[in-house]
Amino acid sequence: MTDDVAPSSLLDRLAREFPSAKRQTLRDMIRDRRVRVNDRPATRASQQLSADDCVRVLPRATRQAVVEKVSLAPLTLVFEDDDLLVVDKPAGLLTSTVAREKRPTALAIVRRWVAAREPNARVGLIHRLDRDAAGLLVFSKTHRAYESLKTQFFKHTVDRVYEAEVIGVPRPRAGRIESHLIERADGSVHSTEQPGKGQRAVTDYETIRAERMRNRSRLRIRLYTGRKHQIRVHLSERGWPIVGDTVYGKHSKEGGLRLKAVELAIDHPRSGARICFHAPDQAH
Repeated sequence: MTDDVAPSSLLDRLAREFPSAKRQTLRDMIRDRRVRVNDRPATRASQQLSADDCVRVLPRATRQAVVEKVSLAPLTLVFEDDDLLVVDKPAGLLTSTVAREKRPTALAIVRRWVAAREPNARVGLIHRLDRDAAGLLVFSKTHRAYESLKTQFFKHTVDRVYEAEVIGVPRPRAGRIESHLIERADGSVHSTEQPGKGQRAVTDYETIRAERMRNRSRLRIRLYTGRKHQIRVHLSERGWPIVGDTVYGKHSKEGGLRLKAVELAIDHPRSGARICFHAPDQAH
């Protein structure tokens, strides 16, 4: 795009070439780096031009190009259909947080990834995993799916299975831990015996491997309630803290919380069929 008469600014030049476009639309073109001045990306609408300056506007990126640039990493896609999406979250990634949080979250990554493919979808947060825990997370993509999944979690009809490596060898090898959990001011959680205090929490565990020489065991854990830090608190209070748990256990040189959500079973929001998901890699 060339002109024999030089407007006073880039915005003026664009306004002459696109008389029906709003000025904000022209500014958006510059912000999106679609405008080139002498083959260099323009950054300011007020940039002064001469009559010899060549201005070119690149076509809007196609949806496919946008889709190809958006990644789910570091999440791993386990399942997706029109109603829901299941991912495998790595340890160290927040599930979600406050609106002004600048650190990446699983929710933000999923919403951006879905929006690039399905602009009308509305990703809903159903449940959380601790930042330091890894494993399966399910998100809704429709209002109906959101209501269905939220109800299933509220009624505790969702099957959630975890695996954890703990310090110690549990006795008995399998059993149920039940208590009422209450949160302290610092955000940590503990069991309470005060009548009427705390939320009921139920955890089943089974020892699937015990190494007495190393004083380590691997447990398979099933949640019947999903309270904050429930597994970590219950196992620590029994004397079997999870390896790498610096809040409820001993500091470990091995690094990283050895806790992963490995199975998740729900009733599909549309068909009602029971479906079970497995983490791609159950190794920590």
